[in-house]
Parts: sequence; structure tokens; C-alpha cells
Amino acid sequence: MEKIEIVPVTSRSQLKTFVKFPWRIYRDDPYWIPPLIREDMKALDRAKGTFFQFGEARLFLAYLKGEVVGRMTAHISRQYERYHDKETGFFGYFECIPNPEVSQALLAAGEDWLRSQGKSRIVGPMSFTIYDISGMLMEGFDATPVILTSYNPPYYNDLMLQAGYHKAIDWYAFLVRKTSTLRPGLQRIARRVMQQEGLEIQTLEMKNFKERVQQVGHIFSEAWMENWGHVPLTEGQINDLAEELKMVIVPELTYFAMYHGECIGFSLSIKDLNPALQKANGRLFPFGLLKILWAGRKVRRLRTIAMGVLKEHRHRGIDIAFYLKTIEQGSKLGFEDSECSIIVESNQRMIGALEDLSAERYKTYRFYEKKWKD
Repeated sequence: MEKIEIVPVTSRSQLKTFVKFPWRIYRDDPYWIPPLIREDMKALDRAKGTFFQFGEARLFLAYLKGEVVGRMTAHISRQYERYHDKETGFFGYFECIPNPEVSQALLAAGEDWLRSQGKSRIVGPMSFTIYDISGMLMEGFDATPVILTSYNPPYYNDLMLQAGYHKAIDWYAFLVRKTSTLRPGLQRIARRVMQQEGLEIQTLEMKNFKERVQQVGHIFSEAWMENWGHVPLTEGQINDLAEELKMVIVPELTYFAMYHGECIGFSLSIKDLNPALQKANGRLFPFGLLKILWAGRKVRRLRTIAMGVLKEHRHRGIDIAFYLKTIEQGSKLGFEDSECSIIVESNQRMIGALEDLSAERYKTYRFYEKKWKD
């Protein structure tokens, strides 16, 4: 076999090659959603990408017989190091032809760079953080992914195992249909929640959008501290979140729990624009944006992307009220189902609440890891 060459990305033309490579892997895959090229170019640009405010990365391309056959990032996060450990580095943006020699060469290049940074463990895929598009799909390949979730060929999981990687943890996606049978008594619980003195659940008013996004960032950073791999959002990430939400947020299905005037929890649902994004094929201009806007009118699926209640208020049953309001109001607005994702396997409280809603666990995303000694 000819030699596999691993080349670091150092120029803008190489970056474009890196960003456009997935079209080779997925050109015949009806479930793949092309990313927006402009957005990926920005995220991966050291001068523009928010991640580079608190992290470092190296981008690699794999060549075989003069052709690009794989890509990957290796990166470190000072935010992660601040809240967890200094031994762990990450990989992401992984795409590769079905060739274990290519994937092993790519991963080895990432491991070598992380080793040079003093790391002894690699985890991924994360592109770039756990709250970006991350995790490797290992169950649920027969459905189009919803917005801001990952998708990959099944053989990627084999490539990980062949390279000596093993499971770090799994995250799940649940599907709640408007026809789902709710556990008896949930409505009674929700009514009791709403009768608590000083508690009010409000929907989003767009005139308060900036303030609400700041509240989401604060609560999310605190409420998820017990989740695997969680790190608080930076100000730059919160600003990015605001920009991303403007196009997809459903104000009538975005809820805030107020307790004596203080925001103590939120539930955030967005339109699944992925069918529309698929039509744009990675480009907003000249006609991609029109295609997204036109196809977006027919969206019938939601994604409940995040929910959080401050720890000292979790006993109030606010999460149940959030779920029921989303189902009931979503149905009135014409939405047929909602994906709740992604939820770490150790979050039994949230998983239990979804099971009470007769939610179907229909996708699993795996994070892989590998350790080494000096």
C-alpha cells in the first residue's frame, strides 16, 4: 500500500479543502445534512473562531495517492482544564474513508500533538466542545439528524475500535410524539407546580431576547455542572448562542421559570431546520438562504435543545411543567414531534422524566477515549 501522508493545515486553501472534504464521504447518503461552509470556515479560523479565545487546535488532512482521504482536529481547552483536569485533550471534525490505516494515521497525528502538549488522554469527537456538534452516532442511522446534532457512517465506530479507542460515555436522543401516551398523573403534577406561591412560567418575548440569552447562559453553566464533561459557557460562546438562536428559536415554546421575579430555570426548543439546510447544500448565497426560508415554513419537528433548573429549585417539578407545556403548545402550533437531545446516560432524572412522557430513545451518540503513558 502506498504511504499515507498526514499534512497539517496551514493555509486558507487547505482550510477550504478541510471544510469541503465531507462532500466526498456523504455524496450518496440521503440522511446527511451539509454544514454551512461559511460557518465552518469561520469556526475553524484562528482569528475568528470563538473556540480559539480559550483553546488551541491543530487541523490535519490525510492524503493517499495524492487525494484527500480524511481529516481531523486535535485540540485542547483551557476552560476544560480549569474545571476538570490538565491531562485530557480532544479530537473532532473527524471524517475518513473506510480504511483503518488512514484513520489510525490521522488519530496518531492528533495523539502525537496532544502528547507534545503534555496530555495523556484523548476524548472525542467534539467539534470543538461538547456543546457543539459532537459525539459519534452509533445507533439510529435510519433517520435524518435534527439540527445541531452529529451524523456519520456506521463504520466510523469500527475505525475507533481498530485504533485502540473505547467507550468513554454515551449520550441519548429521545423522540416525543404528539400521539405519545402520557403517564397518568402528570397533568396533576404540572397543575400543582403552577400553583406554587411565587412561581410563574413565562414564554420568550423577543424584545427581551438578549437578556433572556444571558439568563440561559448563566443557568445552563450552573445547572449542568454535574454532567459529564460540562464546562461553563464563555461570554463569546453565549454571544454565538444568541446569533444561532435567532433563526430557529420558537418563542412560544421557549419557557422561563420565574420565582419571586428571579429566573431559576429555562426550556429551549428550536425548529429542526435540517431538511431546509439539506436543500441549501452548504451555501447561503446566492439562493441557499431562500431555500432555507422556504423549506423552513414546512418544518414539523422541534428539538428541545437544552433545559436547566438551578439545583436548589429542582424539587419543584418545574421540568415536568416544561415538558407538558412544550408538548401541548407545540401540538397547537402544528408540530408533530420533538426530539429531546442530547442527554448523558448518567442523567437518570431527566431520562426518567422523558420515559414518563413515553419518549422513544431512538439515537445513541458515543464519545470515545484513549489513554497513553509517557
